[in-house]
Amino acid sequence: MAEPEVKRPRIEISTPADQSDDVVRDVQCDPDIQAPLKPTEIQPPVPTTENQPDNSQSLITTDNFTSEIFKIQILNIPKYSTANEVRKFLTRNNVQIVKIKRPFKRAVAYVTFRNNEERFNAINIINELTWKKGKLKASEAAADENPLVKQQRSNQSAVEAVPVREKTAPLYESPYPGQLKLKTLEIQDIFDKFTGAVKYAWSGKNFAGPDFALTEIKPSPTLLGYRNKCEFTVGANADRSDLCCVGYVRGQFSQGNISVEDASECVETCSVEMLAEVKTFKIMVEGSKFPPYDTLANTGVWKALEVRTNSGGHVMVTAIVDKRQLTEVGLGEVKELMKEYYKSRESFSLFLKLVGGKEQIFHLAGPLTMLEKLCGLEFQITSGSFFQVNTAAAEVLYNTIRDFASLDKDTYLMDVCCGTGTIGLILSHAVKHVYGIEIVESAVKDAIKNAERNGVSNVTFLAGNAKHMTTKAVKRIPQKGRIVAIVDPPRSGLHSEVIACLRKTEMISELVYVSCDVTQIKDNIVALCGPTSNKFLGDPFKFVKAVSVDMFPHTRKFEVVMHFRRDPPNTEAPSNPETPLSTETPTSADLETQLSSEIQLSSETQPSSETPPSEETRHEID
Repeated sequence: MAEPEVKRPRIEISTPADQSDDVVRDVQCDPDIQAPLKPTEIQPPVPTTENQPDNSQSLITTDNFTSEIFKIQILNIPKYSTANEVRKFLTRNNVQIVKIKRPFKRAVAYVTFRNNEERFNAINIINELTWKKGKLKASEAAADENPLVKQQRSNQSAVEAVPVREKTAPLYESPYPGQLKLKTLEIQDIFDKFTGAVKYAWSGKNFAGPDFALTEIKPSPTLLGYRNKCEFTVGANADRSDLCCVGYVRGQFSQGNISVEDASECVETCSVEMLAEVKTFKIMVEGSKFPPYDTLANTGVWKALEVRTNSGGHVMVTAIVDKRQLTEVGLGEVKELMKEYYKSRESFSLFLKLVGGKEQIFHLAGPLTMLEKLCGLEFQITSGSFFQVNTAAAEVLYNTIRDFASLDKDTYLMDVCCGTGTIGLILSHAVKHVYGIEIVESAVKDAIKNAERNGVSNVTFLAGNAKHMTTKAVKRIPQKGRIVAIVDPPRSGLHSEVIACLRKTEMISELVYVSCDVTQIKDNIVALCGPTSNKFLGDPFKFVKAVSVDMFPHTRKFEVVMHFRRDPPNTEAPSNPETPLSTETPTSADLETQLSSEIQLSSETQPSSETPPSEETRHEID
């Protein structure tokens, strides 16, 4: 008997044609292990041994690259350009940089190079360039002093570090109702400033400003050990009596504090299972012939430990090591040590991540993924995938989003910055169709797998620039169709071009905005609710209500869900025939081999060649 045809969710990936500034990624697995994972992209340090500055710079210099050598200052940079935009502009003009610092809203950037020759050539090139009618001016810049060496020379003591329990859970001594009250007062103060900013934008115009309801903060169902992911640092304690302390750094490097304190008292954030893994890892490191990493000497191997858990008892451990001190033989010995030490563990996954250059991840034992249940669905979690760190509070958050959005079977849901598709998949049963938009290809791959796992077929995932993918999704919806948009951007908020696209899309009558750092999104709120302008076309949204969810008990952090609404357009245009939903879609297994410079996974549209801005990249919430 033939198996019934299964409707699969659809995925489209649009990859920028210009990949010149992307970091090369290298992922490997042992031959007897399943397919490799793709790690988070990083900018690797580049070794150099020539033209090192003298000791008067007070830098710790070894054979390894230090970012404060061979630095230049570039003036007349466009004030609102991002670091990623500056990097791409320089790359297009044959200036290959190592690292960039871009002060916020200032017309300057600081850039470093591999050696003095590259710095000299870059200065000559940049001084001939004009960007947005501004003549660029480049010159050498002095290296910042290493804060540790500076303290030693001046005989100053480091800024006093706080205990790690106080650092990771600063409100742990306050009763929980008091914590919620403190956060409520902070939220009210922030939204009062939002109100003032929107009213100022409407100065002299016929608008009274936002009139919204701020509802009571929703508490976290779990108060102790609520995090399902933690990363612990390996290093020396304050008096260096223990060179293999596994826990948290007590202060900031810029303040001269690099000591690590044991995490055993961090019970507010770390579960018992996580703290047990910390002790187990410490014993293994102390018994190995490879030393822990020493920040002062810039030597050693073992740098950090990442632990993920789920509600079913599965544990995922990733050891992070500095490969600059390892030979090929030494790397093999590290892998064998970890395999032997963690053998015979059930519901357990083991990974090794190499840093200190081109990043690599090795899958050593156990399943590649683990599953977590959320709002009745199952979601696949990999070593590097994004997932809310407080699972119980995440259900509260997603139920709040559902309650805010007025959804029915005639509604098209647009999930912007959808990540692995969590919000869209959870709400898919209540709407006609979901369009998930995400710039990170690996996240979209996880989204398609999650949709298939849960039997959700009324979804389409578009991978690429949010502005262009939003436009693409709108073209598929009938002109009389009603759209509800949900946006869950990184901490810094949405790019202004995405806001402009949402505003001019008249069919979007409601918008739900999820923010993990509401202090950074004032400009987004003003852009959504401010008067119509040349940049922001379309009717403004009205701020209806907001509620915060305490995703991070015992800290000052929280998430906020905001509801915006506007009247639908009065004009009735003839409907376009709705694009039929394709059922001939590649499986998630096909995606492993189809990702290349330009990929089309659906027969409906062509991929975009636009280079996505860095602001749209998805970041893990702390």
